Formats: sequence, structure tokens, C-alpha cells
Amino acid sequence: MKNELSKVRLVRSNPPSQELEQTYQEAYQVYLKYQMAVHGDSAEKCTLHQYTRFLVKSPLKVVLVAVASPEFKRSADESYALFVRYQFHVHQEKDDKWTYPAFEEFLVDSPLAPWQPQDGPPQGYGSFHQQYWLSGRLVAVGVIDILPRCISSVYFYYDPDLGHLSLGTYASLRELALTQSLYQHAPSLQYYYMGFYIQTCPKMRYKAGYTPSFLLCPETYQWFPVEVCRPKLEVNKYCRLNDDLAATDRDSEININEVLVLRRHVAMPYFLYASKYQLEPEDLREVEQYARLVGMSCARRMLLVRN
Repeated sequence: MKNELSKVRLVRSNPPSQELEQTYQEAYQVYLKYQMAVHGDSAEKCTLHQYTRFLVKSPLKVVLVAVASPEFKRSADESYALFVRYQFHVHQEKDDKWTYPAFEEFLVDSPLAPWQPQDGPPQGYGSFHQQYWLSGRLVAVGVIDILPRCISSVYFYYDPDLGHLSLGTYASLRELALTQSLYQHAPSLQYYYMGFYIQTCPKMRYKAGYTPSFLLCPETYQWFPVEVCRPKLEVNKYCRLNDDLAATDRDSEININEVLVLRRHVAMPYFLYASKYQLEPEDLREVEQYARLVGMSCARRMLLVRN
């Protein structure tokens, strides 16, 4: 008895590879036989053009553009027009509420400075728009921040006429796939943040459908499985998710002496700053408030400018 091993080969379809072009007609004939035998389609329906559009040249194009790039500016008018339509039809907001400057302030102007280290992802870190083009028309935009440890989903808007396609769910899956892809280049980038979760908001409940998912305790800033948190949120809109009543947010334990400040272009810890200059009581209160707001992890790394 003789067994012949079959050969499985992966060929690139977009952009088309030489291997794809060499076997194009053969692949089409297999597709034609399959559709006619299994699905009962007619030969007239399964044309080469239909096969190409269906399985080879998808009309959907996904493009990731940095908000400060020329690519974004070329499509800015289309993106803005799509956003206004979405806000009007989905959120019932008036057209005149969203001027272009308001749109820019909300979803374009970013406090994140673009950063492209050698050991980072190919496009670097910063704020981006992931655009979804269908047959040359912009139909959806996912606004994301690519950070050293995660991709953070900021906002998503789409063509209201295509609401039946569940584009938000599809975009989340694409952003998860992007996270996995960038992890290959930057292993520290391993999380996908979906933003706020409100149990009573139907439009947000889909976020809990991805597993494993975690919610952040608003008091201890520790993560807990969403399955454990949802019953608690059904009882109270706001609740502590950490059952350990002794647990606290370690970052909230303020040590003002370790806060970094900048005075006259010189960086120093607060205790040294306080020993060198005569300070008003108000200065101490301001620095303490700053440390509470940003947390000690950031206060030890950022510089607070003092006059």
C-alpha cells in the first residue's frame, strides 16, 4: 500500500504573489466546482470576477495612520464628515455642535508625542486612527493610542447606514489582532484596553464578551476578572471590586520628599528643593495635591516645574 503525501502551500493574495498568479485559474476552477456541488450555485453566478472580489481582492482596506501624518491630513475631511454623521444619527447630537476644531480637539490633537524607538513597533508609539475603507469609501474609524504596554481604544465611529454590520465588534477584533501583531515586535506591548465599562449602558456590555477580560478596582487599582465583577455591579453602579478590605492603592501613599521637581533647569527631589529655597505653605499643598493626582509612580518619574 502506498500513501502519497499531499502538499499544502500558503500563498500571498495581497499584494498578489507570483505563486498566486501561477495557480489562479486552477484555484478558481476548484472554487467553481465547490460552489456548484456543495451550495448549488450556478456557473453564471460564480464568475471569475465574483471569485476575485469575494476571496482575492477584498473591497475592504484597513489603514493605520498617525494623527500628525500627511496620510491623515489627506483624509481629514472625509473622517470629519463621517464623525458628524455618526454623532447625529447614533447619539442624536446636532450638526452645529461639532465644528472641525471641536472634532480636532476631541479626536485628533493628542498630548502624546510620537516616539519610534528601535525596539518598538514599526509605526512607533503615539495616537493613531485605524481607518476602514470599503470600495474606496471611508466607513469607520477606530481612534487608538499605541503605548509601550498596551493599545488603548479611545473612540470608534462608523457610517450609520452600516450599523447592522456590528462594525464596533469587528473593529475590536481587528484591534486585538493588531495588539497581537505588535507584540511580536515589542513584547512589553501585550494588553488591549477598551476604556470605560458601565454595566447599565447597553452599548458597553459587548466589552464583557471578550475573554479573558478584567476590570480595574476604582479603590485599589488592581485588576479582577469581569465575570467576578458583573454580579457586584448589578447590585451597585459603583462598588469596590477588591474583596480584601485591607488592600489599598500603594500608589496613593504619598511621600512628598520623593517627588521630582524642576527649578531653574535643575531637576531635584522635593526634599532638596525645600532645603535650598524658602517656600510658602501653599507650595507644599500644591505639590501634595499633584502627587495625589498623578500617583507616586509618576511623581517619581515626571518633573513638576516650580517657579
